[in-house]
Amino acid sequence: MKNRFLLLKCITMGALSFPTPFFIYFFIAGLDPFDLNPSNRFLLVSTLLLSGAIVGVASYYKDTAVAALKDWYPSDKTQ
Repeated sequence: MKNRFLLLKCITMGALSFPTPFFIYFFIAGLDPFDLNPSNRFLLVSTLLLSGAIVGVASYYKDTAVAALKDWYPSDKTQ
């Protein structure tokens, strides 16, 4: 990995932004994820977060805007 900070940033942003449309759909459709038992709720939320993290990893390796930032963000200490 050339730039771990930028990779972590992409993973975090993907994990936090990707599930949002699905939660909006649940709200519009009248589905209440809080009616689920705790294990199914945990499975639903963790699946959405992990799929968002995968989207973040894909954007790190494939997005041309991120490719330009790879040289700008520091990847390790150079002292």
